[in-house]
Amino acid sequence: MGRQFYRTNRRPYQGGAAVTSFNEQAFAFEVTDKQVTGILHPALEPRSGTGLLIIVGGPQYRIGAHRQYVHLARHCAKGGFPVMRFDYRGIGDSEGDYPGFRSVEPDVHRAIDEFLARDKKINNVVIWGLCEGASACLLGAQKHPAVSGLVLVNPWVRSEAGLAKAYVKHYYTDRLKDPELWKKLFSGKMNLGGAIGGFLGNFKKAFSGKPAAGNGEPYSQPEEITEENFPEKMLEGLQGFTGRVLLVQSEVDMVAREFDDLVRGSRDWKAAFEEKDFTRRDIAGSDHTFSSEPWRKAVAEATLDWLAGSRKAGK
Repeated sequence: MGRQFYRTNRRPYQGGAAVTSFNEQAFAFEVTDKQVTGILHPALEPRSGTGLLIIVGGPQYRIGAHRQYVHLARHCAKGGFPVMRFDYRGIGDSEGDYPGFRSVEPDVHRAIDEFLARDKKINNVVIWGLCEGASACLLGAQKHPAVSGLVLVNPWVRSEAGLAKAYVKHYYTDRLKDPELWKKLFSGKMNLGGAIGGFLGNFKKAFSGKPAAGNGEPYSQPEEITEENFPEKMLEGLQGFTGRVLLVQSEVDMVAREFDDLVRGSRDWKAAFEEKDFTRRDIAGSDHTFSSEPWRKAVAEATLDWLAGSRKAGK
């Protein structure tokens, strides 16, 4: 009933009024002597020398929540841009141990090399990452010389203080506007003491932590990327990146709000974005993983539109 079924390396699927054929290729390559799995989506009609590499967020494999990465890859390949998806070490069909999002630079760089080797028509790569994948884009993935652009989707900068601020500023404000809250309150169905305790706890965490990353405050930065310093290292990565940047943010997502609050409260973050060829897209009503078809489609269209507008003859 209108549903489209996709098959890899098999017969064409029926897409609307016309039949479109994909020739997706599964393959293995090595990262530090471990075999990892990749999928290449050749462009149906290549329109530039740019390829799109999709990297995952956290311990998640190459298909993504709601098959999001599959749909995104096919949409962009149909639009003229080859796409590669892959599993980090220790994830999905890949060997080894997952190194954590702060340490996937070797995986991403080898994937870029493999992408360039398998598709001779591309000479530069845009990296697309959601959540921790977006963080990884700025924690070393962007250093590969072939990277010409980054698509950062709901970047992860989680800290206890940052999350508490996001709840105080966004969640509690929205709750106070909800008529159901007041109905429960006046009917006695709400644990008022617990609600107040939760608010006060978050308020204390929000305003008793260290200053936001990049506010000109002196701090010691060890070379190792840790759970405590990774937002500062992300800022360094953005400051040193010379390519184009697309930021995509969900409307109903605390991860997105926490990142927005970090940038809004930091002179250095704001300056870093202002100095870039920077575009922002907000997906109205969407949750963190764009779980509905309209949201997923909106992200794919925003990505393709931006790619089409940021074509480069080479880098």
